[in-house]
Amino acid sequence: MARAIRVPLVVDLLIAEDADAIRTLAAEARLDRGVPVRTPFLNRMIARRVSDVLQVEGRPLPSAAPRDAPGRAAARDALEARLQEHTVDEAHRDALAAYVGGRDSRPLGPLVQETIGRLFVAEFRATDETWQAARLLDEAARTLNPIRRLIWGFTGSVNDARRLLARQFAGDPAALHAVAIAVHNLVVSFERMRALGAAPGGVVRYTPQEAASLCLAAPPRVLRHATARGATARGEFRPGTLVVFGLEAARARTLAHDVAFLTANWSRCPAHGWVPALLASVWQRAAETARP
Repeated sequence: MARAIRVPLVVDLLIAEDADAIRTLAAEARLDRGVPVRTPFLNRMIARRVSDVLQVEGRPLPSAAPRDAPGRAAARDALEARLQEHTVDEAHRDALAAYVGGRDSRPLGPLVQETIGRLFVAEFRATDETWQAARLLDEAARTLNPIRRLIWGFTGSVNDARRLLARQFAGDPAALHAVAIAVHNLVVSFERMRALGAAPGGVVRYTPQEAASLCLAAPPRVLRHATARGATARGEFRPGTLVVFGLEAARARTLAHDVAFLTANWSRCPAHGWVPALLASVWQRAAETARP
């Protein structure tokens, strides 16, 4: 069952943090992305914040595009097909394996960002500047702190960060999402892998597939809003209700990849096969190069 938080004219939330509730609600045709027209104050503020940050030149990033956004489904399918054929080059895989094996202490964020960015631009080089831009965009999409939002609005730092990264990828929304938003989940995954590899038994204790499932990090929260009144076995909603999927909380209980990537739904992540394969490949390489 999902948990409801409702205060008239202020907030109307439905929060789902178990796998079955998320699966049921994610399949609901009356839930969509975007900013609802009529909704309580806090709902609209949250939805508007996400919409304002997760866009490039007025085009929503894949994680914010509504179900019927022109070209959304075709772009997702094309990227998914491309990822199925893409493998990370050995230099980046070895560097990630060295980090997982505890043999490299270089900053992980830029390394992961560069690994992902090269899916889109082969010559992309991550720097501290591009990584800090990604951190700022991710924080801006999540925070409710009004003081920070005022400061960012006054300084234009969020817009500057978005422009910096967008220039690297010719304004490609999918690439910007990957290097600014999705990258943080992958960083957490590799941090978990390093901790798992440092535990008794080291990297030889688990198979690559086991390690990938144990360490995979899902987005903490994704949002939908109700376009019409409805009810399911997992909760009721009305027009404008903001539905929060706690993907990471649900994944941690079940280790289910379909929940982490919403693979059975219209909003599935195109990297649902690529990310676990990358994690397994890096773990395998770390095991091969582990010190006796």
